[in-house]
Amino acid sequence: MIYILCLILNLLYLKMWRYVEISVFYFKPNIIDPFIIISYDYLKNQQKIKLTEISFFKSESAILEYIKINKFEVSNHKDAKECNILLQLENAINDYLTGTEIDLFEEMKSMDILLDISNLFKTDFSQKVINSLIKIRPGESTTYSDLAKKINSKAYRAVGSVLRNNPLPLIIPCHRVIKKNGKIGGFMGKMDEDWQINLKRSLLRIEGIL
Repeated sequence: MIYILCLILNLLYLKMWRYVEISVFYFKPNIIDPFIIISYDYLKNQQKIKLTEISFFKSESAILEYIKINKFEVSNHKDAKECNILLQLENAINDYLTGTEIDLFEEMKSMDILLDISNLFKTDFSQKVINSLIKIRPGESTTYSDLAKKINSKAYRAVGSVLRNNPLPLIIPCHRVIKKNGKIGGFMGKMDEDWQINLKRSLLRIEGIL
């Protein structure tokens, strides 16, 4: 059963001398257990969506508690183009999770969805890490140390730190980075047997890496 709610968050902040309205929607994927919540900025003049964050929650009640704590207010007013893009995004994620060969990062380019990498990752080092990471295709994996080598660095722990703070998991595929000893490593800042690690394991299995 799929739960879809489009929520407009009254989170207004001054950016580039204009007010930006940050929105979220969430849904329960067809395959994996966690709910997915996506925050974005709808650029009405361009009729495009700029993704700002993707998060996973173990339950719908956890999402609702998150909304309550942050005092977000729900609105059902949405532009038709906005809803269409969100539906395409949800369908693409579900297709990926059901085993369809799809590179979500590349798919965003055909869906009027913008990924502001330079704004999401502020430093030259983090941008180099991400630009190298997005070249790792579905079904492929790399290690933290190998990813560091690709950008001519030995700072594999710093690479892990960048991935730990990745605001767009699934789209920017940090789940494809594992430890040199073959263990799957962390995911979303979590280690060991937390549900987030089980989620990473599921994603790797979907892609045939495990």
